Amino acid sequence: MNGRRILTVASIAVLALVLAPAVLADGNANGITGSPHDFSNEGWNFRGEICRTCHVPHDHGRDTGLVGLLWNHALPDTTGYVMYSSSSLDGAADAEPTGISKMCLGCHDGTVALDEFDSNVGTPGTTFIGAGDQVPNLPGSPQDLRATHPISIVYDNAADLELNDPATTQMGASGKPISAFLENGKVQCHSCHDVHDSPTEAVAGTHLLRVGQTNSTGSPSGLCLTCHNK
Repeated sequence: MNGRRILTVASIAVLALVLAPAVLADGNANGITGSPHDFSNEGWNFRGEICRTCHVPHDHGRDTGLVGLLWNHALPDTTGYVMYSSSSLDGAADAEPTGISKMCLGCHDGTVALDEFDSNVGTPGTTFIGAGDQVPNLPGSPQDLRATHPISIVYDNAADLELNDPATTQMGASGKPISAFLENGKVQCHSCHDVHDSPTEAVAGTHLLRVGQTNSTGSPSGLCLTCHNK
């Protein structure tokens, strides 16, 4: 009995190790190859490429200019989101996710399949992101973004005096100011996360964060305090 119990526990531990990378999605700050966004070895990636699941050099008419970055992946239906709201919110927020955040939600809201890219755009896919990598409260009806940091919102340090100056405050070890990681002056998903896991942009051992949050990866609450003057 004890032998069987030990074997069962060991099996569970091995299974946890196998599943952990897909759930935790931690980066290593060594670039896109081998990062959580490297899908080149996935069975559903019919081209076996890294970049093409998101971008394509010649868009064949799929990117009409409304998205940009030569986007090559299906986008979510952005008519059913509930955006973050608060009485203390000063920056103007879009009514729906926009820009780069819309691209991220194309996988991370759990409603669009990972394999809906390239020639498969418009064809319902079959492989969806795991629950551990979905934005909290997504997918759902409605898609509720109130449980996550505001996105598609203007970084307005003039209206909110508790925000640091984006033009002069450095973001992590990048050497660049906060303003370099805003999109048209707005906070988007990429403002906090570096999707390419770049050595000069991301912090290893984190969810592709630009600034570490703890003593092991940076100062306590380092990411929060980069922008918020508390």
